[in-house]
Amino acid sequence: MFSLQTYKSIVRALITKKSPYYIQFYIIGKCNLMCRQCNIVETNSRIEAMPIEQIRETAKNLRKIGAGIVLLTGGEPFMRHDLPEIVEAFTREKLNVRLQTAGTHFATEDKLRACYEAGARDINVSVDSLDHNTFDYINGVPGSSQNAFKTIELISTLFRKKSAILSFGTVLSRFNYLEIPAILEFAKRIGWHVSLVPVHIAGLDKPKGFRSYDTLFKFRQDQFDKLDTLKDELLRMKAQGLPLFDSEWFLKSAISFLKGNSPTWRKNGVCDSPNLYFAVRPNGDFTTCCDYTLKNPPKLFESDFVSSYNSGAIESRKDVQDIVKNCSGCHYGSYPEVTLSVRDPGTFVERSLMVLRSGSGKLSQASVQENFLEEIDSIKKIFPKIYPKEQWLDQDLISVLNQWRESESRKELIKKDLAQRKEQGRVRGQGEDIIISPERKS
Repeated sequence: MFSLQTYKSIVRALITKKSPYYIQFYIIGKCNLMCRQCNIVETNSRIEAMPIEQIRETAKNLRKIGAGIVLLTGGEPFMRHDLPEIVEAFTREKLNVRLQTAGTHFATEDKLRACYEAGARDINVSVDSLDHNTFDYINGVPGSSQNAFKTIELISTLFRKKSAILSFGTVLSRFNYLEIPAILEFAKRIGWHVSLVPVHIAGLDKPKGFRSYDTLFKFRQDQFDKLDTLKDELLRMKAQGLPLFDSEWFLKSAISFLKGNSPTWRKNGVCDSPNLYFAVRPNGDFTTCCDYTLKNPPKLFESDFVSSYNSGAIESRKDVQDIVKNCSGCHYGSYPEVTLSVRDPGTFVERSLMVLRSGSGKLSQASVQENFLEEIDSIKKIFPKIYPKEQWLDQDLISVLNQWRESESRKELIKKDLAQRKEQGRVRGQGEDIIISPERKS
């Protein structure tokens, strides 16, 4: 359940439409994966992350401006050895913490337990396919799927003592769109939820924050009818009680977005940053969201941030206004859901009921407690039209996945990817291009 601080923040948001109850905090720019639908390498990886002392000041300032939920993301947050201390810094200020991870080997049992003991009750793990080869190709690292599902097993054990919200973050793309019902079935069996995010693709001429340049993920016009069919299927499954986290309005808007349309969740084109949400870069820089950065931004840990935010000085900055008024719109999950929860009564009721059910522990009932990899194999057998995926994937996707399957051609794909990133100026900080996924030690 939410803290009193978060409930107050939500109530203020409903009344005033000016209460920053959701904050995305990119606590680290480093990541050991090379995900093809993520552009973290260009946005945050070359700036220094804040030490714990500055993070504690950031937590205090967020409480003072009336924040509620803080998403700790990255990069890979579990690469920070002090992650449990970071969680505690925010829970001590009565803020609710949401953890996000790719489920890498850095998410050890000890660190997960320490985060739970520090007050984390909400965690999201990236799961883009139940097919290991597809999963690893999307992440750009062999073995990453095995580590992710092992992490999910650990979390399912460690976060069961009290009610918790456990979810998959699934990027909806050409690689997995017909898999979504199977992923939902797996989530239901292990007591998790699924949160969908439509893939975001940008052009090299107009780069935006975390958006990928890889057009293989982008839907073709002749697939739009299949997207409409998927939308209807998802709404039906949601009505039947399958664990789909996203609101009905969000899902309809997401499918429209995948067709190249503007998001429909923004009434009259309104972006609610920085009034209802904003982002924090690893060095403490304020920014409107994950797609943009500011010149000479306010620092979250500085003493004058609270007065600047509360007085409206940050909101009225020309560079901030230029972004929120002129942006064509995104569909990163929590931004739309926050706006819809505040501005659409139906979505507010839907989300409120979900939170209440989570507080009673009803969201955490699992029929399978172990052997998750075996459970995935059994699920594939009840979806014979989906697995093997070669039945429905386009030939260009089958080609790259077949190359990835073979060790020698996979090495060439990795080299090509690294060379292309370098050519595009998407260079990581020194020593960050880790292209293996070691087995976890614990």
